[in-house]
Amino acid sequence: MKHRNSLPNRPGSEQWLPRRDTTVLLLSVGTELQGAVGRVSAAAAVELIVEERLDAVAGPWDEVAAVLIDAVVAEEIGLDVGFAGWRGPTIIVGLAQDSALMWHSAERLGADRVAVLPDSAPWLANYLSCLKNPVTGAGVVGVVGGCGGAGASTLAVLVAAEAAERGTRTLLVDGDPWGGGLCAALSAEASPGLRWPELLMASGAINPEQLAMSLPQVAGLTLLSWGSGHNAGNAGTMDGSFSGLSRGGATPAPGEDATHTRTAIGEVMRSARGAFGLIVVDLGRTPEAFSSLALQCDGLVVVIPARARALAATRQMMTVLPPMPVGAVVRGALGEGLDATMVASAVGLPLVGRLPQLRGVSEALESQRLLELLRRRPVRVVVANILDWMVGDSPRSDTGTGLNGSKP
Repeated sequence: MKHRNSLPNRPGSEQWLPRRDTTVLLLSVGTELQGAVGRVSAAAAVELIVEERLDAVAGPWDEVAAVLIDAVVAEEIGLDVGFAGWRGPTIIVGLAQDSALMWHSAERLGADRVAVLPDSAPWLANYLSCLKNPVTGAGVVGVVGGCGGAGASTLAVLVAAEAAERGTRTLLVDGDPWGGGLCAALSAEASPGLRWPELLMASGAINPEQLAMSLPQVAGLTLLSWGSGHNAGNAGTMDGSFSGLSRGGATPAPGEDATHTRTAIGEVMRSARGAFGLIVVDLGRTPEAFSSLALQCDGLVVVIPARARALAATRQMMTVLPPMPVGAVVRGALGEGLDATMVASAVGLPLVGRLPQLRGVSEALESQRLLELLRRRPVRVVVANILDWMVGDSPRSDTGTGLNGSKP
C-alpha cells in the first residue's frame, strides 16, 4: 500500500514478491479501513494506492483497474453518478458499523458493488486478484441505432466479423433482451453455450478464459446473446455465478435488484476484457442498456438513417448517452443536396462512415455467410473506418468510400 507520492521499490529489491501488475485506488480517510483494505490487497497481490481526497488523485485512469470508495468519503465529496474520466469498476467499502451508509452511497453513486469488511474480505480479495489493468484489456465499442430499425445489429455483426477475420479474438455481445436476439439473426439458436440469463444468475469473480470457453461459437465469432440455446456440457461451465453485491451481512438498500443487474453485467464485461482483443456490443435502445452496458464501452457508434425523423430521434437519444467518444455511421440513400457529413453534423457527431442500403443482408446473416458480406466494398470500407476510428485514426476520405454520398 502506498500513496501517489511514495517511491517505488529499488530495482532488484524484494524479488520474491509476486508481480503487482494490477493497481487499485482507495479513497478513504479512515486508518482502520485503510488497513483492512491494505490486507485484502496484499492477499490479492495487487498494488493499492490510497488517497483521502478525489482532487489529490494524479495520473491517468488507465493505470487503475478499480476504484474503492469509503462510504464516508463518498458522502463528503457529494458525488452523484461517479466521477469524470472513470468508467471502470467502482466498489463502496466500509466497516460493518457503516453498512447503512454504504448501501445509500452505492445506490446514489451507481456503484458496482458493496464490500462490508471484514466479512467480505475473502470475496474482495478474490475479485481484485482477477482484475487486470484496463490498458491491457480488450477495446469495447458499442453500436446503437439512432432510431428503431436503423441497422445497428447488422453493423455490429459486420464489425465483429471483420475484426475476427483480421485475426483478433472477438466477442459479439447482444445488449438488448427485447430485440429478438442475435442468436436468431445468425440462426445460432442451437449453438451450445451460455447466454445472458445463465450468467446473470451467477456469483463470484469469473475467470476470463473460462467465460470464453463457455460461450457459443458462431461463424468465427464468440457470441453472448439473449434467447434460446443449449447449455451443453462440452461448452464449458462456470464456477458459480455472481450474485452481485457482496453483502457481508448488510441490509440491502432499495433498488438492489437494479444494482445487482448492473453488477452482473459489469463482472461479465470485466472478465470478457481479459479474454478477448475486441468486444462489439449491440446495445439496443433501452434505458437499462444506456445505464449499464453502455458504461462498459470505450466508445459508441450511432447508426443514423438519412431521414428527418431519424435525426430527431437521434438528437433525443443523444441526451441520455454516457459521456464518451461517439461517432456516426450514416445509413441508406441520401436526399438530393445532402451528404453524410451534413447528416452527422446535424446531430453534432463526427462522421465515421457511410453504409448504403445493401441487398440480401438478412439472408446472408441467417446463413452465417459473413465473409460474403465483408467482400462488398461499402461494407469493407465502413467497418475499416470504425476500427480505425477506435484507435484514433481518421476515417478514409476518398470519394470511393461513399462518405459524401457520390459513390455508394
